[in-house]
Amino acid sequence: MADAATTETKSRSWRPLFWGLAAFLILPYLPPLDALIPVQQTLLVLIAIIASCAIIDWKLGGRLAMVLIWVALAAWMLLHPAGQPGTQYDQMARGWVVLLAASFGLVSLWNTSAPFLSRALFAIGLAVAVGFSLALSSPSGIARFQHAAGEEFTRRVNTTIQKIEEGRSEPAWKEITDKAPWFDALNDESESMMRDMPSQSAALLPALLALESLAALGLGWAVYQRFAPERLGPQLGRLMDFRFNDQLVWGLAVGATLSLLPAFGEARNAGYNLLLFFGALYLIRGTGVLVWLSRGRYVYLVILGFIPWLLVGVTVMLGLGDTWLDLRRRSKSA
Repeated sequence: MADAATTETKSRSWRPLFWGLAAFLILPYLPPLDALIPVQQTLLVLIAIIASCAIIDWKLGGRLAMVLIWVALAAWMLLHPAGQPGTQYDQMARGWVVLLAASFGLVSLWNTSAPFLSRALFAIGLAVAVGFSLALSSPSGIARFQHAAGEEFTRRVNTTIQKIEEGRSEPAWKEITDKAPWFDALNDESESMMRDMPSQSAALLPALLALESLAALGLGWAVYQRFAPERLGPQLGRLMDFRFNDQLVWGLAVGATLSLLPAFGEARNAGYNLLLFFGALYLIRGTGVLVWLSRGRYVYLVILGFIPWLLVGVTVMLGLGDTWLDLRRRSKSA
C-alpha cells in the first residue's frame, strides 16, 4: 500500500496549521501532558526542523537567505537550556533536537521523491538508532538516560503539585470544598496519579520522544512548505486520506509479543514502547477512517469522545482493520 496520501495543491489554509502549532507549543506546559512530553520546549524542536527543511531546499536550488535565517535562529535557541539548566536532561534534549534535524535532512536529501511520512519514519528510526548506540556506549547505559528523564518529569510534576497545594490554601478554595468535600478527594487522587507518572513516562521515553518528533516533523514540514512547496516534495494530505505501508503492522505485532509473552520478560519495556508508538500510528489511521466514514460530520466523533476508552479502542481497531479492508481505496476504485 502506498505511503500517506499527499496532494500537490499549493494553496492551503493556515487555519488548521495554526491550531496544530498552538497545541504543539502550549499543551506541553499543561498538566498532565507536562509529564508525558519529553522535550517541553517544543519551539526549539520546531525551529530546528524548519532549519533542516531550509537546508534541504537550498541544496535543491532554494535561497541561501532562508538557510541563514533559520539556522541562525535554531543555533541561538540551542544555546539556551532545553530543561533545567546544567542537568543531564538538558544536554540530552538539545542533543536529540540536533540529531533529529540532521537525520531528517540526510534522509530527505538521500531520497528527494519519498513522501513525507516515509522520510519522517526513516529519520526517527535513524535518530533512535544513533541515540541508542550512544546510550549503550555511555556509563550506566540506557538506565542513565531513563534516570535523567525521570528526574525531569518529577521536577515538572512537583512544580504542578506545589501550585495545586498553594491554590488549596486559598480562602476561595476552602469555601468551595466546605460545600463540596469531594473536590478535596478528587485533588488527592489526581496528585497521587501525577506522582506515579514520572516513572512510567521515563520507561516509555523512546516512544514518547518518537511521537513528539513525528508531530514536530509534520508541523515543520507544513510550515516550510508554504515557502517552497515545489522543491521539498508533496504537501501533507488530509487526515481522512492518512495511510501508511501495511508492513508497519509488524511493529505492533512484535510489541505485543514482547509485552505479553513471559519468555521475553527482559524486553517487555521495549515491547511497551513499540506498542505505544505503532498503536498511536494506527490510532491516527483509524481517526482518518472515522472522518471518512462520517463524511466530515464530526458530531459522531464528539459523541464517541464522551467515552474516551471506547473511542480509542474503536479507532485503533478501525486503523488495524484498514490494513486488510482498505475501504477508502475500494470506494474510489468502485
